[in-house]
Amino acid sequence: MIYMSFLIGLLLICKGGDWFVDAAANLASSFGIPKYIIGATIVSFATTMPEVIVSVTAAMKGSSVMAIGNAVGSVSANTGIILGISLICLPVWIRREEYLIKNLLYIGCLFLLFLSFQDDVFTPADSIILMMAGTLFMIINMKNAVELRKEPETLKIYKKDLLKNLLFFILGASAIIAGSNVLIHASCEIAKQLNISEDIISVTILAMGTSLPEFVTTISAIVKKESSLSVGNIVGANMIDTTFILPVCTMLTGEHLPVGTQMKYVDLPVCLILAGFALVPMLLRKKIKRHDGVIVLLIYFAYLFFITLRKSI
Repeated sequence: MIYMSFLIGLLLICKGGDWFVDAAANLASSFGIPKYIIGATIVSFATTMPEVIVSVTAAMKGSSVMAIGNAVGSVSANTGIILGISLICLPVWIRREEYLIKNLLYIGCLFLLFLSFQDDVFTPADSIILMMAGTLFMIINMKNAVELRKEPETLKIYKKDLLKNLLFFILGASAIIAGSNVLIHASCEIAKQLNISEDIISVTILAMGTSLPEFVTTISAIVKKESSLSVGNIVGANMIDTTFILPVCTMLTGEHLPVGTQMKYVDLPVCLILAGFALVPMLLRKKIKRHDGVIVLLIYFAYLFFITLRKSI
């Protein structure tokens, strides 16, 4: 039954991702909104729902290791695997003004999270600062959506087409989230049977499982040559993971979240390194190149090898 659940979850997210990306791209074109903006806001909020649900549930049950590990691990998985694949498959010129402030703000938020972990605890004060930064990111996106708005591709938006795209957007997002939850449960059960420790599960299997919506959305975007939608979705999803998930966990539990040694000295520093190698080069040269993606993938898999080997010794 566990393996059957795994397959059902996989089928749901694959089909849901196809509907989701098509609908998001069509809605962006219909209203003349840049696809990067759509990816960094609406699509990102939808695809990060599994991370939010899993981390909040873990925090409410008193498992700060799972809550923090899933949030940070998802950011690393998004950057190391998903953005890495996107950079390899979609080497294109970019408009720096669409990416510059948002990418730098995202890297800055990761650094703020790193600083907040140095006292071995995540507090409500840390939450407020990060949530302010996350809100600023969303405001900038809304402002850009207005400034960079183009004339719609069609002179008239037909109500029938609009309702159809909205329906498939909701259906796609729902299928992705439902499939992810089924897949996460099955993956964790398999991992527990293999006696894998909680901190490893949280930053690997659980983090990758909750990142499946972003992965499916990105693969669908790559197939459809939607590079802006892909990169925007990853950066937006990572901002939500970084600036909203842990603050929400802290506020709902009313407690400080203890930070583990591996998270403080290994997991989050690697997350920062991945973000730097993935996003800074494209800003400097105004072009995405394949070797950037290769470097990011190699760093991420080296990290996975290191933490797995460290626990097995």
